[in-house]
Formats: sequence, C-alpha cells, structure tokens
Amino acid sequence: MTTTLLTLIALAGPALAADVKIKLLAGEGPAGQVVAVTTDRITIRTSAGEKSIPAAELMWVELSAAADEVKPTVWIELLDGSRLIAVGYTAAAGQAKVELTSGQTVSVATRAIKWVRLRPQDQSLAGQWREILESPATGDMVVMRKTSTRPVEDGDESATVTETALDQLEGTLLDVGPESVQFEYDGEKIDVRREKLEGIVYYHPARREFSPPACKLVDVGGSAWSIKSLELAENRLRGSTVGGVAIEFPLAAVAKIDYSVGNVFLLTDLEPDTGGGDATVSLQPAAMAFKFGRVFGVRSRPPLGAARFQIDGQNFDNGLSLHSPAELVYRVPEGVRWLRAVAGVDDSIVVPGRFDLVIQGDGKELLRHPFGESDNRKPVPINLEIAGVRRIAIVLDAADGQDIGDQLDLCEARLTK
Repeated sequence: MTTTLLTLIALAGPALAADVKIKLLAGEGPAGQVVAVTTDRITIRTSAGEKSIPAAELMWVELSAAADEVKPTVWIELLDGSRLIAVGYTAAAGQAKVELTSGQTVSVATRAIKWVRLRPQDQSLAGQWREILESPATGDMVVMRKTSTRPVEDGDESATVTETALDQLEGTLLDVGPESVQFEYDGEKIDVRREKLEGIVYYHPARREFSPPACKLVDVGGSAWSIKSLELAENRLRGSTVGGVAIEFPLAAVAKIDYSVGNVFLLTDLEPDTGGGDATVSLQPAAMAFKFGRVFGVRSRPPLGAARFQIDGQNFDNGLSLHSPAELVYRVPEGVRWLRAVAGVDDSIVVPGRFDLVIQGDGKELLRHPFGESDNRKPVPINLEIAGVRRIAIVLDAADGQDIGDQLDLCEARLTK
C-alpha cells in the first residue's frame, strides 16, 4: 500500500510546551515538560535538568491534554488495528473524511479502512457484528439492522416480542454521504439510507501482515493509532502508522503515548490456565442458594462496595481483587523477564483477615508475604525476575485456617520484557 496522507486540522491557539507524566515499567516516573519524542525514547525537562528515558523502560506517557466529552456516533477500524472514534463519516473517490470526537477532521484512503460502524451496540448485536466481520466475503458489505415482532403465548395470555438482528449484502461500496450510502448490488446502483445501516465493511482481497506497533498514540477523543514511527517537531508529533498512514498531531490533541504494546502483559488481560472462576469459601452454608463464590470470586474490578482500588490512600486504575483460598496460574509469554505489581489490603476492608500471598514460578516459591497485621496496611511493591519461567502461580493461603476478610488487591499486575 502506498503511504496514505492523513491530514489533521490543527487546534486553534498558540503551540505550548506540554506537561507530561511518565509511568515506567518498574514504577512511577518523573514529571516535566516534553522536549523530544520518538518510538525509541522520550526526553523531558525536569527541575533537575533534561532526562532521556528509553522506550524499553517506559509503560506510557500521559500528557495534560483534555477535551470536552462528545458522544460518538461512528466507530472505525483501520487495517493496521488503529481504532477511530468519530461523530461523522463520509467518503468519495476512495478518500474518507472522518470527524473525530477530539474536534479534528482527518482524511484517510478507504483502502486503509477495515470497517465503519454507524450505531452503538448491545451485547447481542455486538456478537452478530463480530460474526459478520469474521465471515468469508467476496466483496464490500453493507450491514443492516432489522427489527421484527413475533407473538408468544404465556399461559392464557399472549404478548408480542420485538427482536433485532443484523443482515448483510455483498457488492461494491461507492460514495458514502451524510444521508445515504451508494452501493452497487447485482449490477444495479442503489442508495441505502444511513438510518437503516448498522455499518459498512470494506473488502480487501489480499490479506496484509503488519509489523507490531512500536507504540500506540491515543488522542484526546479516545482514538488509538498503531504507530510505526514518531518524532516531535515544533510542538507537533509527526510519523506514520504500521499500515503506512502518515500522521500529524499537535501536542494539544494527544492524551497518551503507550509504549507497553508487545512489552507489557497485564494480568487483567490474560486468561489464567486455572483459577479464574468462583472461589470456594469455607464458611458457605450448605443450604444457602446464593453462593459466596459469586461475591468472593476473582474480579478484575475493585472489591464489592469500593469505587476504585485503594491501598493506604493510594489509588490504582487497574487490578485484581482476590479472596482466599485462591490460586491463579498463568502461562508466561515468550521473552518476559519480570513480574511487577503492587499488593495490599483495600481501604474498603474494615477488618482484614490473616493470609499469605505466595507467588510460584514453575512450582518453585519465589515470594511469600504475610498480610493481616492491623498496624501495617502499606502497599507492597512486587518486582520478581522470572526469566525462563514458563508458568507463574499466584496463591492466597489463609494463615489461620479461616477466610473471613482474606481479601487482597493485586494492582497493576503485569508481565514485562
């Protein structure tokens, strides 16, 4: 594919140096003003002088950019995995115009676009949409949302049930206007009203393989771009995606640069080989219909009753909530060298129990830490070198044989290269 020029309209106002906050693979990083950015490293100016940090040590870089919340009406995926969130989409002569929720307008060739969805979806329709995307095709598709009703009998009473389903037609997509989509079907050109459409899918006869992105760039509207190259010049980030799309962003339009792609594996994103279901709680009354396991099972959300993960007043955005007895076993991706996390009893737990956190690598104990001392609820940093380990196990053991209050936050748990 030849390089596709993606033109962004710069935000109004003078270009100013941007403040950044840095998250390292090994913990919190320095804050300062960005001086230079590439896919290999970032340089910032701090109170102690300039500091250059290689990408291999970075998790992400957050800029102080902010945008008004705008409700999206269009969702777009490019062939290279970039995801755009927009409020408008039109296309003509092989070139699409996308109005992003960030307030900017972008232009990108339709040959770089995989699909465009024009409506929000519930879980049922999302499943049908995925099935259509994964189905074999020989041409472009328009996907329509159809609503039907059918009568049902409930004893002596009858009722009507409304059902919604997706259906698709194959043909050739032509122009996409603000009100209708021009589509060639069976040799005939027809205009399909956009209000009837769930989305459109572009056909690409040759499957393309892309190199892994060096990082992901997230704009202030939430669109995420898979980046191959990047550099900062005159307070503007320029570069290209792995799909050959040239990009240019003012710093004011950038929310985050995520360097963790391919180098960091969050445990919340990994499926454990064992231990992912409900916990077995020893005090469960045999006759009780509501199982304690539904309350004390492994969660990738804060503990019940807590709005966020919080340990000794420190907030965390990502984590696992565990209750003993628990054992999670994960396969370690190739090339991973470290297991890093922050563990502790959540502030929402009034009376913690007594239990041990045990981490094993291929059956060998690598760490054991006791919890439950009332005078010590500080967060515990975990930095374990696990090079060569094929499986890790995270175990919670009830130290006193009881499991009341044996609840642990395992925050920002990640495997890193």
